[in-house]
Amino acid sequence: MQLYFPTIAAQIDLVTGVGGVIAAVLLSFVLITLVASYYRFQNIVLQAENTNPEDMGAAAEEILRVQLARYLAGCARRGTSFSVALIRVPDLSYTMGIDTPVISSIKNAARRNDVSCVFDESTAVLLLESEPEDGITILSRILQSLENDLTETASGAIRVGMASYPGHGLSGKDLIQVAEEGLEQTSADEQIILPEIVDLDAEEEEEPAVDEDAGNEEQSDADQGEKEQSSSWKDRRKSSMLDELTGVLKPSAVSAYMQRTMSELRRKKESAALFCIGLNNMDHIARFHGEAAADDVMAGVSKVLQDNLRADDLIGRHEKFAYLVLAQCSLAEAEIIGKRITTLVQNSIFVSGNKKLRTTITLGVATHPEHGRNLHYLYLAGQKVLNHSRANDIRAYAVYDPEIHDKVPTKPMKSIKSIQN
Repeated sequence: MQLYFPTIAAQIDLVTGVGGVIAAVLLSFVLITLVASYYRFQNIVLQAENTNPEDMGAAAEEILRVQLARYLAGCARRGTSFSVALIRVPDLSYTMGIDTPVISSIKNAARRNDVSCVFDESTAVLLLESEPEDGITILSRILQSLENDLTETASGAIRVGMASYPGHGLSGKDLIQVAEEGLEQTSADEQIILPEIVDLDAEEEEEPAVDEDAGNEEQSDADQGEKEQSSSWKDRRKSSMLDELTGVLKPSAVSAYMQRTMSELRRKKESAALFCIGLNNMDHIARFHGEAAADDVMAGVSKVLQDNLRADDLIGRHEKFAYLVLAQCSLAEAEIIGKRITTLVQNSIFVSGNKKLRTTITLGVATHPEHGRNLHYLYLAGQKVLNHSRANDIRAYAVYDPEIHDKVPTKPMKSIKSIQN
């Protein structure tokens, strides 16, 4: 008996030791796999612009996915737009490759940071960080260069289909789909097509067609399929951009859309104002009345904003209990808007079940060109106003004043470009 229990203990130690070794081996295998995958990703990125896919042991689709993922992540982080262009050159005497005259000509005409790769045997892809209108200008220059370099290609034969992030979608798959649609619409008279960016916030009204010929009452299956596909694409875009609770831009879409609008206003030399709006007492409402009540108040404030701002003013949810509004207006007009919004919210009653709730907002305003030349600086200025007002229990609107608001110790804050929640 004296030997029995030690023997059992020794067996348990042995089993435990073997299990530990197996677990360590499995963990090492997982870590090695992750490191290898990351190394492969980096290797593809580094080699993709100068090496044919087959020489890298990768498919053209894999190269494109990697490059699109890099662009999507980078532009989302910076809050900028980029364009995807499919450039088709028909009747080539060779298969499209990274070392062929087509890609060489595109690289020579494109900007240094633009990325080109292969799409299929007669089509190249160009990724360029630009607003849609700028992208068309750049591609027009590249198209002219291609036609000059590829003398064996008939004039007007080259076609370009474009898509723009984020206007046409927030995923690489959606962008490629739109660019392919644009490619199919091109002609000798219109060699570059950028499909229309649909305003999903505008209500789409379709009048039923009146068919006088009974033989035309039913659409073909192909036409119906195209309509369903288009509708599905628009629905996916809308759900990916709009916050389900409040009906305004999601935090993840705010930066990209506002950056794009801001760039357009700057290009037109228009004034702009960014309103940083924080709701007050929301933690108190959530704690004493429940999260559902806080949600109802958030939705109610969103409705006040949507009902009392212009249709082309961009409204987005920011953080948990805050909004951002970008409006085309002067400093004087921004002060009027800020006062009006503050008063409207203060006088509103928000219903949640059988409860009637009230809240107030603290609002910071920063304007272009007075307080900054881009959205990043307007956001920092507006947040300084918000921090100063909250520190001094000021529940009203205020315009950024560096003499006042720069003296307050700033809390750690994120740039609007880094909003990804």
